[in-house]
Amino acid sequence: MTSDTDAADEPVFRSRPIQLVVFVIGTAVCWLIVLGASNQLPVDLAVVLLILLMVVVAIALFTAPALAVLSALIAVILVNWYLIPPYRTFEISNADNVAALTVFVLVAAGSSVLVGASTRARSRMRASESRARIIRTVVSNDESPSEALRRVRDSLDLTELELLALRGSTWTPVATSGRRELVPDVGDGRALDVAVQREYRLVGRGQELFAADLGFVESLAAAVVRSYESEQMRIEQQRALELEGIDRARTALLASVGHDLRTPLSSLRLAVDTLRSPQAQLDQDSQRELLETVDDATTRLNEMITDLLDLSRLEAGVLLAQIDQVSLHDVVVGAAVEWPAAVVSIDIAEDLPDVMADPVLLERVIENLVSNAIRHGKANEAHPVQITAAQTTDELHLMVIDHGPGMAEGQPDPRAPLTPAGRADASSGLGLAIVVAFTKAMNIAAEFLDTDGGGLTVRLALRRATS
Repeated sequence: MTSDTDAADEPVFRSRPIQLVVFVIGTAVCWLIVLGASNQLPVDLAVVLLILLMVVVAIALFTAPALAVLSALIAVILVNWYLIPPYRTFEISNADNVAALTVFVLVAAGSSVLVGASTRARSRMRASESRARIIRTVVSNDESPSEALRRVRDSLDLTELELLALRGSTWTPVATSGRRELVPDVGDGRALDVAVQREYRLVGRGQELFAADLGFVESLAAAVVRSYESEQMRIEQQRALELEGIDRARTALLASVGHDLRTPLSSLRLAVDTLRSPQAQLDQDSQRELLETVDDATTRLNEMITDLLDLSRLEAGVLLAQIDQVSLHDVVVGAAVEWPAAVVSIDIAEDLPDVMADPVLLERVIENLVSNAIRHGKANEAHPVQITAAQTTDELHLMVIDHGPGMAEGQPDPRAPLTPAGRADASSGLGLAIVVAFTKAMNIAAEFLDTDGGGLTVRLALRRATS
């Protein structure tokens, strides 16, 4: 492998065999020119030498100055042998011919050196532009460290390249490009091992000896490190935002749960204290009413504890959705067992296509939506909770509609952008949090919309079964 600096010192053809072929061809052309001139003796020696000088300059352009000077010396020998009297000898009887040949050699050598210097200057300029372009591409593009490594590997013509980071006392790979993972191998002459900021190392390997310009390689290594650190900063920033959102959501949820818990606990405590009070003179109707209050409160507490356990299982990854082909009508009817028929209106056709969902989780979602609407949407016989469904090309839209206070201004749940900002009664948070969590687990889109005339409409987009 040849470095960019070496490339800048070479002519058009870098391969030595190709240069030798060009030298041989150029020398043969000089010989043919001299042979052609020897058939028309005497000749104008200045014209022949100018033509040969053009050939020598061409050889210098495509090979190297040393080979061009050698071809000029060969051309002088040929001219002396064929074109300068006495012919077919190396003697020169005329001092003017000696001067002409000497000037030819000097001009040819000087021209070859100038051509070589010009070629090297152009090559260095192209190499510098190429390096700047490569570094600019690696630094400016918003891409992963692996992609940055790939660009560097391609630019250096390496087969393997790896970025190592110091973790404690161990060098750990953090980004790799190439065929296999590498370890620092200073003893192997083919290995590239560049240290960056004492915390990173860029290790690479190629098929041939690597002799690239160290400054250029260090610049590329620094660019790769910046790409890696930028990605780590983006990851940390995203993680911080997620943790902040989770913290806000948990705070809001705890506040909502605290509100929800106080209501049934207060009712339960009041009913129990009344039943246990020796001063209370209760008839059977009053006792029955208090027992119903106890039953309602304990049922509500049981629902809340179940919801909290389900949320914790979802976060721990224990509760998984078992997606299957289910009947939406059957799920809604199954969930409707506990609902007061007077305050819930169901309009779900039996012949609707099946949907893809977890039947247990979907039933829990519907139960939570309807319970939330009954409890906080102020459902009654005049304004019942409505459950309807509509078909689209590849989805079924299940809608739970209430006509209560609707959505109030507040902070949205950052974990679920489609979660409603908050009901007028702040105690609705846990039920809707369960809805969001379960629908997300089943990959069901949930939208929380305002009901025409006031209230909340929750629309679930369920995928239709394919068969």
